[in-house]
Amino acid sequence: MTAEWVGAIASLATFVVIGATAVVALIQLRHMRNSNQIAVFTEIRHNMEAPEFQEALHFIRYDVPQKFEDPAFRVRVLNRDSTEGRVVHRIGSYLDAAVAPLVKHRMVDRNLACDLFYYPVVMCWDTLAPFIASCRAEVGYRMWEDFEYLAMLCKGFRRRFPHGTYPRGAAALPLPDPWPETRSHPS
Repeated sequence: MTAEWVGAIASLATFVVIGATAVVALIQLRHMRNSNQIAVFTEIRHNMEAPEFQEALHFIRYDVPQKFEDPAFRVRVLNRDSTEGRVVHRIGSYLDAAVAPLVKHRMVDRNLACDLFYYPVVMCWDTLAPFIASCRAEVGYRMWEDFEYLAMLCKGFRRRFPHGTYPRGAAALPLPDPWPETRSHPS
Protein backbone atom coordinates (compact mmCIF):
# COMPACT_ATOMS: atom_id res chain seq x y z
CA MET A 1 0.00 0.00 0.00
CA THR A 2 1.41 3.36 -1.00
CA ALA A 3 1.71 6.40 1.23
CA GLU A 4 -1.07 8.14 -0.75
CA TRP A 5 -3.50 5.30 0.02
CA VAL A 6 -2.59 5.31 3.69
CA GLY A 7 -3.12 9.10 3.80
CA ALA A 8 -6.46 8.80 1.99
CA ILE A 9 -7.66 6.05 4.36
CA ALA A 10 -6.53 8.08 7.39
CA SER A 11 -8.36 11.16 6.06
CA LEU A 12 -11.50 9.10 5.45
CA ALA A 13 -11.30 7.60 8.95
CA THR A 14 -10.87 11.09 10.45
CA PHE A 15 -13.89 12.31 8.46
CA VAL A 16 -16.01 9.38 9.72
CA VAL A 17 -14.99 10.03 13.34
CA ILE A 18 -15.74 13.77 13.04
CA GLY A 19 -19.07 13.05 11.34
CA ALA A 20 -20.05 10.52 14.02
CA THR A 21 -19.09 13.01 16.73
CA ALA A 22 -21.27 15.68 15.11
CA VAL A 23 -24.23 13.29 14.91
CA VAL A 24 -23.82 12.32 18.56
CA ALA A 25 -23.59 16.00 19.55
CA LEU A 26 -26.82 16.77 17.67
CA ILE A 27 -28.57 13.86 19.38
CA GLN A 28 -27.37 15.11 22.77
CA LEU A 29 -28.61 18.62 21.99
CA ARG A 30 -32.01 17.21 21.06
CA HIS A 31 -32.15 15.25 24.31
CA MET A 32 -31.19 18.36 26.27
CA ARG A 33 -33.90 20.39 24.50
CA ASN A 34 -36.49 17.69 25.23
CA SER A 35 -35.38 17.57 28.85
CA ASN A 36 -35.69 21.34 29.15
CA GLN A 37 -39.15 21.26 27.54
CA ILE A 38 -40.27 18.59 30.00
CA ALA A 39 -39.17 20.82 32.88
CA VAL A 40 -40.94 23.85 31.40
CA PHE A 41 -44.19 22.00 30.67
CA THR A 42 -44.12 20.39 34.12
CA GLU A 43 -43.82 23.82 35.76
CA ILE A 44 -46.63 25.27 33.64
CA ARG A 45 -48.92 22.33 34.39
CA HIS A 46 -48.07 22.54 38.07
CA ASN A 47 -49.10 26.22 38.09
CA MET A 48 -52.25 25.58 36.06
CA GLU A 49 -53.33 22.72 38.31
CA ALA A 50 -52.98 24.79 41.49
CA PRO A 51 -56.34 25.18 43.26
CA GLU A 52 -56.43 28.99 42.93
CA PHE A 53 -55.71 28.77 39.20
CA GLN A 54 -58.44 26.14 38.77
CA GLU A 55 -60.89 28.31 40.72
CA ALA A 56 -60.04 31.26 38.49
CA LEU A 57 -60.58 29.14 35.34
CA HIS A 58 -63.91 27.98 36.75
CA PHE A 59 -64.90 31.60 37.43
CA ILE A 60 -63.95 32.64 33.89
CA ARG A 61 -65.69 29.67 32.29
CA TYR A 62 -68.93 29.57 34.27
CA ASP A 63 -69.48 32.98 35.90
CA VAL A 64 -67.90 35.63 33.69
CA PRO A 65 -70.04 35.16 30.54
CA GLN A 66 -73.27 35.89 32.41
CA LYS A 67 -71.70 38.59 34.58
CA PHE A 68 -70.45 40.46 31.50
CA GLU A 69 -74.11 41.35 30.92
CA ASP A 70 -74.01 43.51 34.08
CA PRO A 71 -72.46 47.00 33.54
CA ALA A 72 -71.50 47.23 37.23
CA PHE A 73 -69.56 43.97 36.94
CA ARG A 74 -67.83 45.22 33.78
CA VAL A 75 -66.68 48.32 35.66
CA ARG A 76 -65.38 46.18 38.53
CA VAL A 77 -63.52 43.73 36.28
CA LEU A 78 -61.86 46.60 34.39
CA ASN A 79 -60.44 47.75 37.74
CA ARG A 80 -57.27 45.72 38.30
CA ASP A 81 -57.55 46.27 42.05
CA SER A 82 -61.02 44.72 42.35
CA THR A 83 -61.39 41.06 43.31
CA GLU A 84 -62.78 40.21 39.87
CA GLY A 85 -60.14 42.29 38.09
CA ARG A 86 -57.31 40.57 39.98
CA VAL A 87 -58.63 37.12 39.05
CA VAL A 88 -59.01 37.92 35.35
CA HIS A 89 -55.68 39.75 35.13
CA ARG A 90 -53.83 36.95 36.95
CA ILE A 91 -55.00 34.35 34.42
CA GLY A 92 -54.61 36.53 31.33
CA SER A 93 -51.20 37.78 32.41
CA TYR A 94 -49.98 34.26 33.20
CA LEU A 95 -51.00 33.00 29.77
CA ASP A 96 -49.56 36.13 28.13
CA ALA A 97 -46.28 36.38 30.01
CA ALA A 98 -45.43 32.88 31.21
CA VAL A 99 -46.75 30.53 28.53
CA ALA A 100 -47.20 32.34 25.21
CA PRO A 101 -43.69 33.85 24.85
CA LEU A 102 -42.12 30.40 25.21
CA VAL A 103 -44.25 29.23 22.29
CA LYS A 104 -43.84 32.42 20.24
CA HIS A 105 -40.05 32.32 20.49
CA ARG A 106 -39.98 28.57 19.81
CA MET A 107 -38.44 27.74 23.16
CA VAL A 108 -41.00 24.95 23.44
CA ASP A 109 -42.70 22.89 20.77
CA ARG A 110 -45.78 24.69 19.41
CA ASN A 111 -47.77 21.57 18.64
CA LEU A 112 -47.17 20.13 22.08
CA ALA A 113 -48.13 23.42 23.77
CA CYS A 114 -51.31 23.65 21.69
CA ASP A 115 -52.17 20.02 22.40
CA LEU A 116 -51.61 20.39 26.15
CA PHE A 117 -53.06 23.85 26.72
CA TYR A 118 -55.72 24.20 24.02
CA TYR A 119 -58.72 24.22 26.33
CA PRO A 120 -57.64 26.77 28.95
CA VAL A 121 -56.07 29.09 26.37
CA VAL A 122 -58.96 29.11 23.90
CA MET A 123 -61.67 29.11 26.57
CA CYS A 124 -60.08 32.07 28.35
CA TRP A 125 -59.43 33.98 25.12
CA ASP A 126 -62.96 33.47 23.79
CA THR A 127 -64.60 34.29 27.12
CA LEU A 128 -62.43 37.31 27.86
CA ALA A 129 -62.42 38.77 24.33
CA PRO A 130 -64.91 41.58 25.19
CA PHE A 131 -62.87 42.42 28.30
CA ILE A 132 -59.61 42.41 26.29
CA ALA A 133 -61.12 44.64 23.59
CA SER A 134 -62.28 47.08 26.28
CA CYS A 135 -58.90 47.09 28.01
CA ARG A 136 -57.11 47.66 24.72
CA ALA A 137 -59.39 50.60 23.98
CA GLU A 138 -58.71 51.98 27.44
CA VAL A 139 -54.92 51.57 27.49
CA GLY A 140 -54.29 52.22 23.81
CA TYR A 141 -52.08 49.24 22.97
CA ARG A 142 -52.40 45.53 22.18
CA MET A 143 -52.57 44.22 25.72
CA TRP A 144 -51.98 40.47 25.93
CA GLU A 145 -50.88 40.11 22.33
CA ASP A 146 -48.78 37.02 23.10
CA PHE A 147 -51.86 35.43 24.70
CA GLU A 148 -53.77 36.31 21.51
CA TYR A 149 -51.05 34.72 19.37
CA LEU A 150 -51.11 31.53 21.44
CA ALA A 151 -54.93 31.36 21.17
CA MET A 152 -54.64 31.80 17.38
CA LEU A 153 -52.07 28.98 17.22
CA CYS A 154 -54.28 26.73 19.37
CA LYS A 155 -57.29 27.37 17.13
CA GLY A 156 -55.19 26.57 14.06
CA PHE A 157 -53.99 23.39 15.75
CA ARG A 158 -57.60 22.31 16.36
CA ARG A 159 -58.50 23.04 12.71
CA ARG A 160 -55.61 20.78 11.64
CA PHE A 161 -56.74 18.05 14.05
CA PRO A 162 -60.52 18.43 14.30
CA HIS A 163 -61.00 14.88 15.56
CA GLY A 164 -58.09 14.91 18.00
CA THR A 165 -54.51 13.77 17.78
CA TYR A 166 -54.95 10.04 18.25
CA PRO A 167 -52.25 8.45 16.07
CA ARG A 168 -53.46 7.42 12.63
CA GLY A 169 -53.64 3.71 12.14
CA ALA A 170 -53.56 3.00 15.87
CA ALA A 171 -56.41 0.80 17.00
CA ALA A 172 -58.95 2.46 19.26
CA LEU A 173 -60.02 0.70 22.42
CA PRO A 174 -63.61 -0.52 22.46
CA LEU A 175 -66.05 1.31 24.73
CA PRO A 176 -69.33 0.04 26.11
CA ASP A 177 -72.61 1.63 25.04
CA PRO A 178 -73.27 5.03 26.63
CA TRP A 179 -75.61 5.23 29.58
CA PRO A 180 -79.23 6.01 28.72
CA GLU A 181 -78.99 9.13 30.90
CA THR A 182 -76.31 10.59 28.65
CA ARG A 183 -77.33 13.69 26.79
CA SER A 184 -76.55 13.20 23.15
CA HIS A 185 -74.27 15.86 21.69
CA PRO A 186 -73.90 16.34 17.95
CA SER A 187 -70.38 15.51 16.83
